[in-house]
Amino acid sequence: MKGPAMRTGWSLAIAMSMIAPVAIAAPADLPLAGANSGKATTLRRGQSARVELQTNASTGYMWRVDADRGISVTLLTTIASRPGMVGAPSVATYRVIGTKRGMYRIVFRYMRPWEGKAVKTLTYLVRIA
Repeated sequence: MKGPAMRTGWSLAIAMSMIAPVAIAAPADLPLAGANSGKATTLRRGQSARVELQTNASTGYMWRVDADRGISVTLLTTIASRPGMVGAPSVATYRVIGTKRGMYRIVFRYMRPWEGKAVKTLTYLVRIA
């Protein structure tokens, strides 16, 4: 390319590089409610929800998660309520994302892995539309 066409191309490239990138925030996760209620929370495919559960890893307890195929459950963070204090509780935040349409069950079991028995069980039903 030579002449006016080349100048136009460069002008366009320079103008485009001067436009500031725009950050698009992802929509906030919906809180997933209704544990053990038998009522389903409805999400759109690809939409996410969050579950926040109190935990205390310093005592050996942790949440074991079992979820049906077609739904993704990921631990995002565990934040101590009183950092540096042994035995203080924490909040574990999980993200739930539906990948396929249907009805799904997610079971959280609060347990010490070596004991094999949950001291608390929470079941969530999620419908992906």
